[in-house]
Amino acid sequence: MAILLIGCNDDLTFNLTDKDNQIVVHARAEVGKNLRVNFKQSERITEDTLNSPIGGVAVELYVNQSPLESTYSDAMGNAIFNYNVQAGDSLRLEVNKPSFNPVTTHTIVPNPVGILQFDTTNKRASVQGLRVSFYDQPQQENYYQLSLKGARWYYQLDPNTGLRTDSILSFEDIQMTSVNRLFFSDNNIVNNRQNFELLNDKIFNGKNFVLDIDVSRFQLSEQYDRSAVKSLHMELKNIGHDYYNFLATLSLNRPVYGGPFSISSQVPTNISGGYGIFAAYSTDIATITIE
Repeated sequence: MAILLIGCNDDLTFNLTDKDNQIVVHARAEVGKNLRVNFKQSERITEDTLNSPIGGVAVELYVNQSPLESTYSDAMGNAIFNYNVQAGDSLRLEVNKPSFNPVTTHTIVPNPVGILQFDTTNKRASVQGLRVSFYDQPQQENYYQLSLKGARWYYQLDPNTGLRTDSILSFEDIQMTSVNRLFFSDNNIVNNRQNFELLNDKIFNGKNFVLDIDVSRFQLSEQYDRSAVKSLHMELKNIGHDYYNFLATLSLNRPVYGGPFSISSQVPTNISGGYGIFAAYSTDIATITIE
């Protein structure tokens, strides 16, 4: 039996036996935010439904080997801690629920890495060039996820003055093609769920990393509904090794998700006694305005 779980905006697929009925954990630890955990029941999760949350799960948080906080999941399987995630902290979760196996998971929160440059470069007939750079922390293995979002604004005319007024409509993923991806990137995932660059620092450890990307000018231009992307937001995540391995495996499931030729891959898990992912990361965002 295979199960599918949507977590951290990504797809997890775990291959299970018929005897399995374990807790599936989706935990998210982002620097500066509250730690959030979601629990689902493995034997009831299929590719057609994810509506099998587990309420009443007891979960205890340990920070730097010391117990800090305990809570229970609600009816939707969600548990939120008051703890505010700090870079460098060692986190451990101990999970218990009658009729399920005890679950433990551990991760270390990566340090923030700031974006040094995010700007437009050359503009060609059909694409807009962009450049992003950041400094990699030396003498340690680092893993990164880069993604791009656009703020789409809707153009309106004031009925009294006739002047144009703009209101934000939505944020959306912007598809990007990496010009120098072959030299640096592990994969480039673009489908209906993922759009990001996944990097490790094996060849640029302790150096300034520069990535040139192209985006479609049509995707940014004014559409038939009088909306257009007016600003771009580059998101750089310094991610843990476990989360990196999880994201890398997703490349095996692109781009025919749900189709007859899609691949069911074994996704790595850092959950002992269950399945899922405990994702830890720090995030920096840089924004530019599109004229």
